[in-house]
Amino acid sequence: MSVKGLHHVSAITKEVLDNHDFYTKILGLRLVKKTVNQDETSMYHLFYADYKGTPGTDITFFEIGQSSKYQPGTNSISRTVFRVPSLNALEYFKERFQENGVYTEGTIERFGYQYMNFSDYENQRLALIVDPEYNESQPFAGADIPEEFAITGIKAVEVTVQYLKPMVLFLEMLGGKVIGECDDETIETEVKFGEDSIFIMENRTLQIEKEGFGSVHHFALRVRDEEDLKKILAIVNAEKWRNSGIVDRFYFKAVYIKAVGNITVEISTEEPGFTVDERLEALGESLSLPPDLEKDRDFIELYMIPIN
Repeated sequence: MSVKGLHHVSAITKEVLDNHDFYTKILGLRLVKKTVNQDETSMYHLFYADYKGTPGTDITFFEIGQSSKYQPGTNSISRTVFRVPSLNALEYFKERFQENGVYTEGTIERFGYQYMNFSDYENQRLALIVDPEYNESQPFAGADIPEEFAITGIKAVEVTVQYLKPMVLFLEMLGGKVIGECDDETIETEVKFGEDSIFIMENRTLQIEKEGFGSVHHFALRVRDEEDLKKILAIVNAEKWRNSGIVDRFYFKAVYIKAVGNITVEISTEEPGFTVDERLEALGESLSLPPDLEKDRDFIELYMIPIN
């Protein structure tokens, strides 16, 4: 199969300036693309990642200023899990979070990894996980974070569903490999795509999560190029999963699938990437717009709060 791992996670923020401060000044990620939601151009779409914007390292946010706080429940993308290179890095961030008033929990072991939950200022559910073998990114180490402790990308997303098995089967259809047991008694499991993971949790409550600021809108898996994307689309169509067809997002091409529990799973290409319209050293400094929106730049910029 051609799915190589995670591409990005897209979430919702209400306070875009606080959001920018948290992900750049607390987590030390780089703002690699400052653009707009291509389906609703009155809102920012911000991408935070490693120095190069390597696919699989970026968490993105839609700015929805009138959104309500999410209401937690099942059938949701319930946590985004960032990589750090060592247990010392995990301890460094734990102290950093405490110094900056960031909610954090203790270090635990999950799925064989050292792991620590925390939240951003809007209660976005996040975690750090120790993954010393990963070396596919170029960590940014912003905000005076020592380079040896810097976040190296996104290792996993947690998905909570009412019934575990259908989500496992859906991910296996896309080429995922189940790690460990997955029988009728299993309430959590790991499905791997390359070096990345989807942690699936079963919660049979009737309370379905209601989307809002602090929640994740979708996660994306990655393929190399459009040819590989077409192969995945053919499988998805053959199995009759509702989807968008191929959508050109300028920085990548994507297919959006309505998966188990009405969760949106995107498949995106690694190409062409964020340097298609900005120099590497200047990523995220200016408002970037795809060519079909460039004619509306003056109008779009009227809505945008300046972000430095």
